Amino acid sequence: MKRHLPSAICLLLLLTACHRVEPKDTAAEGNGTTTPAPQSRNDGRTLRLFMWSEYIDPEVVRAFEKQNNVKVVIDTFESNEAMLAKLQGGGASYDLATPSNYVIATMLRAKLLQPMDKAQLKNFGNVAAGFVDPPFDPGNTYTVPYQFAATGLAYNSGRYTPKQEDWSLIFGPEDTVKFALLDDPREVIGAALKYLGYSVNTQKVEELREARNLLRRTVQKQGFESFAGGPEIRNKLLAGTIDLGQIYVGDLLSGAAEDERLKVFLPTPGTTISTDLLVLLRGSPNPALARSFVDFVLDGENSAAISNYTYYGNPNRAAQPLLDPFLKSQKAFSPTDEDFQAGRVEFINELPQGRVPRLYDRIWTELKSR
Repeated sequence: MKRHLPSAICLLLLLTACHRVEPKDTAAEGNGTTTPAPQSRNDGRTLRLFMWSEYIDPEVVRAFEKQNNVKVVIDTFESNEAMLAKLQGGGASYDLATPSNYVIATMLRAKLLQPMDKAQLKNFGNVAAGFVDPPFDPGNTYTVPYQFAATGLAYNSGRYTPKQEDWSLIFGPEDTVKFALLDDPREVIGAALKYLGYSVNTQKVEELREARNLLRRTVQKQGFESFAGGPEIRNKLLAGTIDLGQIYVGDLLSGAAEDERLKVFLPTPGTTISTDLLVLLRGSPNPALARSFVDFVLDGENSAAISNYTYYGNPNRAAQPLLDPFLKSQKAFSPTDEDFQAGRVEFINELPQGRVPRLYDRIWTELKSR
């Protein structure tokens, strides 16, 4: 079932998710109703998921429950940090979670994960090439890609139409457009690095220094409006107060479905991408049932239904023909295998502990203080 968006732009402006909806502090079934936690968590008949709010089609959950004669209980979190805190605190026992790729190393160090054993997943072959053997989990030992969010540049064609689709619109010498950047250090610094031809995960001091100098000039431009969250940037575009906005593609598409003037593209020479993943938690009471659910989600029809509900990117090859025509019509919705191979989209990775993260922090602190 497709998730229906509000029919009026005024309602759209009230959306508050940064790139997901704020959750309620409840345990909820796949159909969204509150349910008490089951008395026995290792009964082989109850699957407990810990995931972002509004991040799965309830019909997919109900179909899994019916097919397997089981119950699925979903708890939600609002950030990776909140997820980690709850799992490390031992306050709950879940089977599966949906962390973002840049916290996988942290979860492994904390011994929160067990191998997914993809040999047991008959539908793993549906995973698109760009999401197989990722740098944060070589061989997909612990993770299966679920949904993803690329970062693009968006505009309101009723106000402004770019002459080219690249980062020079913001980082080039001209100062003719009004723009906003995401309030996110890795996204902003990563965009500058890609413009300069470097990796978004560089650890080289000279490359970071060059990106810092570029960003210093960028935020001093008359056209620089602000750092902001994705929904705020989308709303500024809707209101016509800026020409360009750096944005998560999913955030923009939720607005573009309502207002066809909103457009988004993946700028050259490249951009960032982050993936949310299905992981099997070390303390899973029902690992066999959990793997069965992961395989169910990897089915092309089920995977397509999830993206048609969430509007987030789909890493499943078998799902592509079944996606909503609106999503398929958006170039920025799904990067191609060639985009990955050519480095036009690059995963944001966790930085090694020590000096490098401090360098990124210094750049960001300086930018935000201007």
